[in-house]
Amino acid sequence: MDIHLSIHPSREGWVSFETDPRLTRTKERLHGRCLPCLTSLLEQLKGDPREIALGPAWECWKIVAVVESREEGLELLERFSESHPGQYVYGKMGTGRGRDTVAVMFHTEDAARKDELHRMLREVVGRHFPGRRVFTSRACGDPYERLLGPWQEWAEKSPVRYPEQVARVRADLREALYGRR
Repeated sequence: MDIHLSIHPSREGWVSFETDPRLTRTKERLHGRCLPCLTSLLEQLKGDPREIALGPAWECWKIVAVVESREEGLELLERFSESHPGQYVYGKMGTGRGRDTVAVMFHTEDAARKDELHRMLREVVGRHFPGRRVFTSRACGDPYERLLGPWQEWAEKSPVRYPEQVARVRADLREALYGRR
């Protein structure tokens, strides 16, 4: 397989993947975009926020295939690599909170690349994994959608639609970022 997996899963159990065996872009993205984005969100959740400025989350896209198991996810990555040799990809694979299925999630910060990856992934899934779902989302659905609702309704500054979720999301972010609530 021309797509390489990280050795260590995240605290939440996600495993990163990337064309580069050193996962260079994944590491750069984590430290340059993801951590600052989630830290900014945590800062915005102090007090009683009425809206959230999405910042880098606005240009953060995920193209996701939902499969039945980790083994099926690995096979999907292998089939993608065979079907689209030379395509540089990066993302993560794992389960969401309370889910039995596995998400294979490709990342990009470019809207045109998002559409291209969606088309390629849908083609591979349709050929090798019929009946499996492929979709696109913006930013991290958890926590952003828990606060703002469906991403299709967001703006660069979006109103908090679910203020009752603020305290829980704040606690979850503290745990994810710092290992404590």
